[in-house]
Amino acid sequence: MHILLTNDDGIRADGILQLAELAVKKGHRVTICAPDSEKSACSHSISIVKPLHAKESTLFGMRAIAVDGTPTDCARLGIFLLKDDKPDICISGINRGSNLGGACVYSGTVGAAMEASMAGCPALASSLRSFSQTDYSAACEITLRVAEWALKHPLMRGEIYNLNVPPIPLDKIKGVKSTQTLAPVYLTEARYESYKSEYNHTYYFLCDGEESAPYPKDSDDILNEDGWATVSALTWDIAVKRDVPMFDVQF
Repeated sequence: MHILLTNDDGIRADGILQLAELAVKKGHRVTICAPDSEKSACSHSISIVKPLHAKESTLFGMRAIAVDGTPTDCARLGIFLLKDDKPDICISGINRGSNLGGACVYSGTVGAAMEASMAGCPALASSLRSFSQTDYSAACEITLRVAEWALKHPLMRGEIYNLNVPPIPLDKIKGVKSTQTLAPVYLTEARYESYKSEYNHTYYFLCDGEESAPYPKDSDDILNEDGWATVSALTWDIAVKRDVPMFDVQF
């Protein structure tokens, strides 16, 4: 399998480096195209005015391209640079921290995978539910297993698989469970803390707001918290799929 790896934590992040190393050990061919610094929470932003600068090097014997753009830039540029040696799949991650439920709206990890799929390359976003853990071995193993499974169960163009792995040893993980019930993560009230400087400038810092609703028991967040790695299929099509009031007036 030829894997294009990208992420939003930067090309030197533990998650992408450990995943690349394991993939090579398992006999896969890997190309990395990732941001040259952390670009978390960039969502699906893409550069349309400023040019991109790409610096090539070698990591673990593989081609590695550091880009001064967003995760989405990296996914699309990587596919372009590999047009004569197309990857079988783009894996975005492994992210530091989960991308469950509403967090996917903000996620540069998910945005990069979605961009790859929109550009015609099957894609998987992968995240580890921890901001402090540095051992990604379990998440790496599960990510590669899910990637192989994903290629045997292809989605339509513009659709991706989104994997989240709990921060526990591989032998403690219950398994991988699919769910299309996404927790209402970040459906919260707007809340900031404000501070005034000695020069009377006001600064606002984002903080957590009160959750709008309890999480369903079969949601990705609850299952993940219970020890399951979860997989959900996501799509670019954000149109509401139920009856909504329609404005239809002729002038």
